[in-house]
Amino acid sequence: MVDDSRVIRRAAVKILQKDFDVLEAEDGEEAWAELQNNTSISVVFSDLGMPNMDGFELLENIRNSNDPALAKVPVIIITGAEETDGTKEEVLEMGATDFISKPFDSISLKSRAATHINYRNEVQSLEKRVGVDKLTGLLNEDTFKQQGEQALAYAKRHCTEFSLVRFDIEHFADVFIKHGKDIAEQILCKVASIINEGKRTEDIAARMGVSKFSLILHSSDPQGAEVVVSRICQRVSRLKLKMGNDVFKILLSTGITTLSMEETDVEFPVLLAHAESAQKTAAVKGGGKIIRYNKAAGGQKTGSQVTANIDVNIEALIKGVSQGDDSISKEQLASAMCKMLPLVEHADTQLKLGLSKVVLHLKKRLGL
Repeated sequence: MVDDSRVIRRAAVKILQKDFDVLEAEDGEEAWAELQNNTSISVVFSDLGMPNMDGFELLENIRNSNDPALAKVPVIIITGAEETDGTKEEVLEMGATDFISKPFDSISLKSRAATHINYRNEVQSLEKRVGVDKLTGLLNEDTFKQQGEQALAYAKRHCTEFSLVRFDIEHFADVFIKHGKDIAEQILCKVASIINEGKRTEDIAARMGVSKFSLILHSSDPQGAEVVVSRICQRVSRLKLKMGNDVFKILLSTGITTLSMEETDVEFPVLLAHAESAQKTAAVKGGGKIIRYNKAAGGQKTGSQVTANIDVNIEALIKGVSQGDDSISKEQLASAMCKMLPLVEHADTQLKLGLSKVVLHLKKRLGL
């Protein structure tokens, strides 16, 4: 319980101490020191306005912690009458788990403590067993990254394309603040269900944050990825939340990046960053946009094609290579490959050589 008011802290301790072990801190600095040294802390209640280190800084430190367990500790913000919806939205974006208003009653305080502690324990247990997000049933972030590394290695080894997608629900913080946690979670589950149903069996979907999702599309070029993603986004956009006179249309801002077959040195974290960059651009534009990451604009190398536009004598080239002729140019070699490719493709079909992916890769590199 983190609050610079001793009266507030003692009131909370009195309510909670029969069921929980309660620690007190009078500011964020004291709380942060305790959190780093005490791994048994299961939930944090924190005021926002405090000396030395306020609630904003404490929340930021927790969510940016290098300790994965500490970074996921539930943080419930204690709000007063002076806190606006804008303030609540800000801390929610920073990773706050829930809110409780001052003055709090014993039932609200106890129920929140029990709910978030039990939920966290169940999530940790479930994640250890099967690596899934308890709320949505999709993979959790750690498992997604592990499987993403494996999927990328497979794509590179077999010369196949690989697309990575990042989704975020637009203005999700507004829904949470105006309509509460239960409604927000119903939306998350419905969106997760649409993403899961919209992907192919071999694809991988995960929940990556409060309202963020990711999707790996195996053997998918940019156009194919956009077809799948557009279908998912259209289904989500048909969802409408009606609360009283308000109708909230649910939209996804989406970023896509694709690994081409000739890109063999790109690592999975880089692809994640590319997809997230595109998603953030889509979020700024608003209106449920789908943005494809621009490798050239992002300073990345684009796949190069070999020029093949001269006539060559295949027999003479083979003889020259066998004799160690260093004067043979790249243009001559590329033109020779273009001449021989129909033969290679025919031989692959007739002799079942298993070269279809190699042929496809050569066609792209040669600009055919």
